[in-house]
Amino acid sequence: MRHLASLFLDFPVAETEFEQQVFAFCQAWRTGQTEFTFHTSGSTGEPKLIVISRERLYVSAKMTGDWLKLEKGDAALLSLSPLYIAGAMVLIRALVHDLSLILVEPCQNPLSHIPPTDIHLTSFVPTQWATMLDSGIHLSDYFKQAKGILLGGASVSDSLRKDYGFPVYETYGMTETVSHIAYRTWNQSYFQTLPGVQIAQTDEDCLLICAPTTENKWIETRDVVELVAAGQFVLKGRLDRVINSGGIKLQPEKIEQVYRSLTSLPLFVAGIPDAFWGNKLVLFLESSMPMSFSVEPGLLSSAEIPKEIICLPSFIKTASAKIDTAKTVALYLNSL
Repeated sequence: MRHLASLFLDFPVAETEFEQQVFAFCQAWRTGQTEFTFHTSGSTGEPKLIVISRERLYVSAKMTGDWLKLEKGDAALLSLSPLYIAGAMVLIRALVHDLSLILVEPCQNPLSHIPPTDIHLTSFVPTQWATMLDSGIHLSDYFKQAKGILLGGASVSDSLRKDYGFPVYETYGMTETVSHIAYRTWNQSYFQTLPGVQIAQTDEDCLLICAPTTENKWIETRDVVELVAAGQFVLKGRLDRVINSGGIKLQPEKIEQVYRSLTSLPLFVAGIPDAFWGNKLVLFLESSMPMSFSVEPGLLSSAEIPKEIICLPSFIKTASAKIDTAKTVALYLNSL
């Protein structure tokens, strides 16, 4: 663990690869580098590299700072890789707003490595947040002064959506939008865009985004949404994750949400080749023990009930700690 009072002072000697990456990024920013390269997560396709201008990164940091009312001297915690946009933006927000920075090697329970201290800003993937909750750590010892705990990178289960007594936001964004452009609180069913962000839909109901972080150009996503009001949308799922099983198109995200309310174990649904169904709907569960579930009537149609539950001791993860569903399914099918 390192606690840096300011990112504009000289850095200590890096002791880990993570610290080397953090210090190198900050030094590049301080010397005026104009373009930065980031990896996409690879959770919905092959990872790729994206070059983003300094100006777009700065604008994103300012948007978040204005939204959360960040002030000089506030403390930010980083326990994500700076090679990906979520981690890099914690650094850039700290640089732009002159925040102090607490560095913890990326892990599932960052708080287990630091004593109680006031943290005003941080970003986590949902699995990190769930692990910290399960650990019994008193979160208020760290976040009672928080201005924003940002959860992103994967869907947030209903079990994590509750009032913590400090602001926790599920965020929506991607590398192409330079981190989040929308958020929702624990009691909202819809995402609210940040000021200056415009949204629309394609003919396939996919979200279109125009924002200062996209240089005010429209970009098309593969996320199926319902527009509910100006600047507000409900996320339905990914267009490229739709499963056609027996001629019926199924949206995995809806099904996963139901099962996440029944278990805290990592899970996802997928279609696997089947002679009868074409694609058989199955539930993959990260568990070393067989599991079964009883779904409350009315929550899912008969077609949306998985035909099989496949328990695997561990899922394959991407470099940014997300479940790599395609590789996990391929590994399972190759083992048959």
